[in-house]
Amino acid sequence: MEQPYCLVSHSSSSSSSSSSSRYCSQKGSILRFFLLLSLFFFLSVGLARAGDAEALLSLKSTIDPQNLLPWQQGSNVCEWEGVKDCMKGRVTKLVLEYLNLTGVLDHKILNQLDQLRVLSFKGNSLSGQIPDLSGLVNLKSIFLNDNNFSGVFPASIADLHRLKVVVLAGNQISGPIPMSLLKLRRPYSLYLQDNQFTGPIPPLNQTSLRFFNVSNNQLSGEIPMTPPLIQFNASSFLGNINVCGVQIDKQCGGSVGFPPSMSPSDQPSPASRSKRGKLIKIVAGSVGGLVVVVICLVLVWMMCKWSRDRRLGRGGEATRSKAGVAELAAERGSGGGPQEDQWWWWWQGR
Repeated sequence: MEQPYCLVSHSSSSSSSSSSSRYCSQKGSILRFFLLLSLFFFLSVGLARAGDAEALLSLKSTIDPQNLLPWQQGSNVCEWEGVKDCMKGRVTKLVLEYLNLTGVLDHKILNQLDQLRVLSFKGNSLSGQIPDLSGLVNLKSIFLNDNNFSGVFPASIADLHRLKVVVLAGNQISGPIPMSLLKLRRPYSLYLQDNQFTGPIPPLNQTSLRFFNVSNNQLSGEIPMTPPLIQFNASSFLGNINVCGVQIDKQCGGSVGFPPSMSPSDQPSPASRSKRGKLIKIVAGSVGGLVVVVICLVLVWMMCKWSRDRRLGRGGEATRSKAGVAELAAERGSGGGPQEDQWWWWWQGR
């Protein structure tokens, strides 16, 4: 009868028995290692999912006094309302908008959701200081607009190096806009309008910045002439009575005055000069083409007229020749002698 795998037969030699024992021992160790690794993986995923669920339930208890969020312990957190995306059981996109949520955000609770890429509490009634979010190291977009947040600009936002979209509009945030925003690597949108910010506008120089608005605050000073900020028009800065600069066509009081012809607002920007140059080239090309067409038409008309006149001239000459011969023949009489006939044929052969 065949022996079970990795069992040594009693009739085998001692050396063979020792080798088989070592082989079976090694194989058993590898198998146990993979079993433990798999168990650890599933336990870690389960604990992480349970951790996100616990964090969200704690969040609900602080900002949802009306129990509007139907979150329940024991259910799949990735299927909860507002959880828009998960990755490996972790919540990566949390969107809780226009749910009449109230209260204050707890930084200890939020920072447990360290796999978040998108966080939105847009259109609620949350209040207090925006919490420290330094634990959300993977965050790319944050929407806290249209709430009742107060206090100063959260310094931790500038430390989130993956952050691209920051929307804090429509709150009561005060104090300066921090210069630390220059540390953001690739900001794309920065909406800070309709708050109570004071002080100057930071000289943001990140070329990735495409959307920017600080209107309706209490900012002051000259708008920086950095390449990103020069591209935005007056609508991005309106409502700040103490702000000046080229972007809003308002000369700063402390700057050296320019004569009217040399005023920065009168000088065309590189973009406008480029557009004007293209327009001039288009107009010049069109006029030049039209002139060439007119000249060609005139030449064709002159050639046709000359050809027609030439044909008419030849026809008239032939007619006059025939008429003269006929008159001469009539004078000499019809049916003249041989000399007349010879003269006639000589005339015709000319």
